Amino acid sequence: MESKKLVIFQANLEEYGVSVEYVVSIEKLDKVTPIPDMPNYMKGLMKVRDELIPVLDTRQILFHDQTELTDKSRVIVVQTTEVSAALLVEDAKEILDVQKDTIKPLSLIAANGSNYISGMVNLDKRLIAVIDPGKLVNGLLEIGDIKEEMQKQLAEVSE
Repeated sequence: MESKKLVIFQANLEEYGVSVEYVVSIEKLDKVTPIPDMPNYMKGLMKVRDELIPVLDTRQILFHDQTELTDKSRVIVVQTTEVSAALLVEDAKEILDVQKDTIKPLSLIAANGSNYISGMVNLDKRLIAVIDPGKLVNGLLEIGDIKEEMQKQLAEVSE
């Protein structure tokens, strides 16, 4: 039976998963440089392996509430077709191997409100929403502005 590995993280005490195929790394939150006039879910830019990456607050995106920073706070660096991004999470808990047939698609009604959730994993006493980071990042209204600002920052750094 085919399985899929998911990086499990926590936001607002709920569990979410991102397929490892999108994950570049899991990092401790380092120095984040704020960028003026960016949306409130973007904390700023962070340097990861000599690359400037936008830090996006998953709790702000999903629940319109800021992530409280603790020792467990992490950023999950993901690569989408459009951009690399660091997803700020309350806790990156584990890498979970799930059988593909346990990932159930959302009903049409639920999928309309959150097209970035590609399915749900129902395990004993756990319900995990599987997030497609490409749809999550590309669905953000201001992603074009963020990409443009990143290009400006890169140009300034390289001068």
